[in-house]
Amino acid sequence: MTARGMTARDMTEGPVLSVVVIVHDMAEQALNTLRSLDPGYQGLDAGLYEVIVVENRSPRIMDPAAIAALPAAAIPGHLSYTLRDEPGVSPAAAINAGIAQARGQTIGIMIDGARMLSPGVLRHVLMARKITDRALVAVPGYQLGPTPQHLDDARRPEDDFALLAQIGWPEAGYALFEVASMSQANRQGVFRSFMECNCLFAPADVLADLGGADERFDLPGGGALNLFMYHRLAHHPRTELFVLPGEGSFHQTHGGVTTAPREDRDAFLARVLDQLNTLLGEPFQSPDVPATLLGQLPRELGPFLVFSAERFMRPTKRRKRPPGAGKLDADAIPMPAGLLVQPAPTDPMPRG
Repeated sequence: MTARGMTARDMTEGPVLSVVVIVHDMAEQALNTLRSLDPGYQGLDAGLYEVIVVENRSPRIMDPAAIAALPAAAIPGHLSYTLRDEPGVSPAAAINAGIAQARGQTIGIMIDGARMLSPGVLRHVLMARKITDRALVAVPGYQLGPTPQHLDDARRPEDDFALLAQIGWPEAGYALFEVASMSQANRQGVFRSFMECNCLFAPADVLADLGGADERFDLPGGGALNLFMYHRLAHHPRTELFVLPGEGSFHQTHGGVTTAPREDRDAFLARVLDQLNTLLGEPFQSPDVPATLLGQLPRELGPFLVFSAERFMRPTKRRKRPPGAGKLDADAIPMPAGLLVQPAPTDPMPRG
C-alpha cells in the first residue's frame, strides 16, 4: 500500500521519511510506540519510511528479542536500533545520533519514545510534504488516562496496559482518543498555537541548518529542548507549519521527568524555563505562526473537537511578559468534566 500521491520514483530512491525515536528507561512503552509505527498500522509501504531507534542505556533497556519479534524488524533497512552510553541526563546527543543516521528528506523527532501514534500520522506527513517540501508537521499531544499524568500519584504503567486492552488496541487505533486527556503542550486544543510538540516532522535540510538538537540543553530529559526546537523550526524562514488535528501522539505512563508526579516540580520547571530563556535569548512564548490544518477527523475525536472549538472561539489578547516571568505549565487549563466520555454501565474503567 502506498501513500496517496507517492510515486514509484519516490520509493526507489530510499525512504522519503525518517522517524527518530529516543528511548530511555521505558522498554515496554517503547515497544508500543514501535507497534504504532508499523507499516500495517500506519497503512503505508515500508519503503516510504524508516524508523531509527536510539536508546540511552538505563537499568531497563529494551529486549532485543522483543524488537526482533516486531513485524517491521523483518523488513530490510526499515527498522534500526542503537544502544548507546550517555554520560549526561539529556537526550540531545541521542537525537543528533539518530539524525546522523537518517536518510529521509523529512525527519520526524520523537524525543519521548513512550508516545504512541494514531494510525494516520505518517500518511498525512507525506501528504504535507507533497504539498510543499517546506512542510513542518506538528502532531497534537495527548496522555493516556482521564487526567494529566503528573497530577495522578497513583497512576501506574499497568493502568495504561489495561486501557489499551479495553479498547482493543492496536486493532482499534483511533480508540486511543477515547481513553486519553489532552497534553499540556497543546492545552488550548488543536486549533490554537502549541507550546511544544512531542512528535514533530521537519525538512532534513532545515534541521541541518539549525545544527540538530542543541546539546547545551543538559537538564534531565533535555529540559526545554523540545520547546526550543519547535520554536526555532516554526519560525524558520524555510518552513510552513501544518497541524494534524485528527491525529495524535499518546503519552504512556513511565515516570517521565515532567509527566510524572514529583515534589520539586515547580522548582525544576523554573530551572527549565530559565535555561530556555537564556538559550533562546528572549522570554519564551509559544510560536504564533499560521498553520494549515490537514487530515480527516475520526469520530472518536469528537469531544476534543468540541473543547478545541470552544477554546478557539474565546477572544485572546497576547500578553507581554517580563523576562523570566513566563510559565511552562503552572497555568495549565484543567480539562472540563464535560469533556470526558462517559462509559457504558458495563465498562470496567472510565474513558477520557
